[in-house]
Amino acid sequence: MEEENEKREGVELEVDEDTTEIIENEDGSATVIMDEPTVAENAEFYMNLAEEMPSADMQEIANSLLEFIERDKQARTLRDKQYEEGLRRTGLGEDAPGGAQFQGASKVVHPMLTEACVDFSSRVTKELLPANGPVKEYIPGEVTQEKLEKALRKKKFMNWQLTEQMIEFRPEMEQTTTQIPLGGVQYTKLYWDEQKDRPIFMFVPIDDIYLPYSATSFYSAERKTHVQRLTKLEFEKRVNAGMYREIDLTSPKEPEQSAPAKANDKIEGKEQTSYNEDGLRTLFEVACYLDFEDNFGLAPYLVTIDETSRQVLSIYRNWDEDDQRQEELIHIIEWPFVPWRGAYPIGLPHMIGSLSAAATGALRALLDSAHINNFPGMLKLKGGSRGGQSDRIEPTQVTEIEGGVGVDDVRKIAMPVPFNPPNAVLFSLLGFVTDAAKGVVRTTFEDLKQASPQQPVGTTLALIEQGMTVFSAIHARLHNSMQMTLRVLHRLNAKHLSDDYIKRATGELIAKAEDFRGPLDVIPVSDPNIFSEAQRFAQVQAVAQRAAAMPQLYDQRAVEELFLERLKIPNGKDLLVKRPEPIELNAVNENLAMTLGKPVAAFPLQDHLAHL
Repeated sequence: MEEENEKREGVELEVDEDTTEIIENEDGSATVIMDEPTVAENAEFYMNLAEEMPSADMQEIANSLLEFIERDKQARTLRDKQYEEGLRRTGLGEDAPGGAQFQGASKVVHPMLTEACVDFSSRVTKELLPANGPVKEYIPGEVTQEKLEKALRKKKFMNWQLTEQMIEFRPEMEQTTTQIPLGGVQYTKLYWDEQKDRPIFMFVPIDDIYLPYSATSFYSAERKTHVQRLTKLEFEKRVNAGMYREIDLTSPKEPEQSAPAKANDKIEGKEQTSYNEDGLRTLFEVACYLDFEDNFGLAPYLVTIDETSRQVLSIYRNWDEDDQRQEELIHIIEWPFVPWRGAYPIGLPHMIGSLSAAATGALRALLDSAHINNFPGMLKLKGGSRGGQSDRIEPTQVTEIEGGVGVDDVRKIAMPVPFNPPNAVLFSLLGFVTDAAKGVVRTTFEDLKQASPQQPVGTTLALIEQGMTVFSAIHARLHNSMQMTLRVLHRLNAKHLSDDYIKRATGELIAKAEDFRGPLDVIPVSDPNIFSEAQRFAQVQAVAQRAAAMPQLYDQRAVEELFLERLKIPNGKDLLVKRPEPIELNAVNENLAMTLGKPVAAFPLQDHLAHL
């Protein structure tokens, strides 16, 4: 026993005095109280503050924010009508306004808006979402091997995330790009889902985002409200995961649909029922500034409120713990079409909505006149005689009128009502309106169709640039939005990733968690200055022409490799003759190789004097 005590006395316990507290007990032993690890401190900082906040304080916050939300909603009612009008003008829901009302009248819609949206989405998707992934490396400052290797690891991992792990990324992005021209702006949300243990990307339509009337831009708005409609199952999952606090739930009100949502339901061919089978609840997630913590003062928070019960579900601090400036974190990314004065950019309904209506009206008038001209109405005399009469004759209608006694010639008792055939002037007007609309947002290469094959490359590039001026500016804005998306994803990775997580998810350590702790060194693979394959190929042709004119200044092999790369030839470099590599030779054979034009090089163990 004494030997055991001597051994115990000889044991020294090394502790960090700055992070521990040592209490000596009466029996000679010591109790060591160690501080909680950093992870626990972070967890406390990012906890749901609503779990411990007094009910009265939470109710005051909820009532104040709900009042602001209702005002913000009313302030953008006209904007919702404009978006709804754009959706209806596409004609996809078969309820485009206007047109004649007689039986058989044409309800055709000019495909101007639909064509522009599909063309726009196709071009943007091809540039922002290539098959190999939307991320490439970018080294700010001096390029070193260490920086390059880290950037390549992050590029590989983030491309895996966006193409494999986040299976919803591409579909949600394509929804976003089809709706950007109609709404003027759309939004996406990127956050870390604790249940799925991965980032989640979702499309948020403009009618589900409320901004204050005084806001001049989205990112600088003092209050941003995201309207969420959750099923009962999804709501319970979030409560069980600790994302929301538990409250006494009342039966949810039937979610109110916005005007654009109703118009979109007609396009999709679905109709909302009154049963609310899935138990949909409307929640408001508000990014705002509050002042209720003495330690932080006025700071950004994320507050979620249940519309039916008017209770606060969660309050989270919306800045990084080590950020002394308390800068608001970004979760929602703006995708603008054409910026205008104020927080809401404008779209095609604002720019060519009236022209689309005029083109639809002219097209319907032409079809109606052709229909009526082929199936005219007529006047027919009816037996008997009476004084003068007046009848309203509708197109394609047969109307009876009184006729005299003894009239037996059908040509004397029936007269076709004359209608003008389709008007050539109206047809010309339709072409003018269509061309005027296409000139506003030009996304075609009509001028290139008439170009000569011998046309200089510089002229071709000028035509492309001139024909795509508006689209190139829009593409640059979306490139910037994609950069913001990568910035948010990089921040989420820095907060949640570990080496074990990466190895478990990908099967190998393709990147290190520590890589994401530094600055952002990846950018979108899209080029804001290049927005079409025709432009890329024209540039390669220009380089090839210059290389042929001045071969002494160009690496011909590099030019050919660039040419094959732009043509997207699989393994194009393998088609070229292998580049000869120098091998170690004796002095005589080296001289012979030089006379034959073969490459030579000095090797460390050669007899350099003999070679000289």
